[in-house]
Amino acid sequence: MLKKTNIILLVIILGMSTISYSQIFFGGRVGMNMSMLSLQPELVQYNAISDFSPKLNVNIAAFGYFEIGPYIAIQPELVYSRKGLKSTIDKRFGEDQDSLLTGEWTYALDYFELPLMIKLSLNSEGFDPFIEFGGYYGYMVYANYQAEAYLNNEQILDDEFSFDMGGNGNEKLQRNEYGFKLGIGGTLELSKGIAFFSIRYSQGLTDIISYNVKPEGHQESYNRVFMLTLGYAFELRKDNSDKVYYY
Repeated sequence: MLKKTNIILLVIILGMSTISYSQIFFGGRVGMNMSMLSLQPELVQYNAISDFSPKLNVNIAAFGYFEIGPYIAIQPELVYSRKGLKSTIDKRFGEDQDSLLTGEWTYALDYFELPLMIKLSLNSEGFDPFIEFGGYYGYMVYANYQAEAYLNNEQILDDEFSFDMGGNGNEKLQRNEYGFKLGIGGTLELSKGIAFFSIRYSQGLTDIISYNVKPEGHQESYNRVFMLTLGYAFELRKDNSDKVYYY
């Protein structure tokens, strides 16, 4: 046990030593989510004739930015991210196409996320492109499912469920989520900080539906999100060495 403790302390000391010679930034960003759910078919009514489209949402984040070398930085974040799915139907039926079925189904899922990103940069002066990758933990703080359908303008479906999905007690939404993020972007050096933009893809690796007893032929359902963001970070501390990093 003592040896393990010494190893952990050594890693912490080395990490702090590395950061002590780095530039440190703190900032925030806002952006737009284009989210989808890879839902199993039975979770969306009239799935075979529905048209799925990304659900437009927002994301807001605060982050720290630690340069640990001329080409690499680590970026811990706290993110509020709205995810979900939108599905619509507008179909005519019957021999004379005289029956019209319309409707809309939406899943709204809101998360607090804790990503840890690694950013690789060219370290170029002025505008500096980068790539980024990392993992995240998310906790669902809000969930809602709404469904409406009309046959010949007469309402035939009006459902709204929360965390329990309105099901039979066998299924519910999973609050905890793990996943990964990949992205590209660029930073622009300013007199008192940096401005940046990024395009990210976020892939959940946790089935958002949990079951007491999984049904036969169960297919897992995951969050998938494309994120477009703009942000700004100001410098908390300059590099202690004579090097100049352009992040």
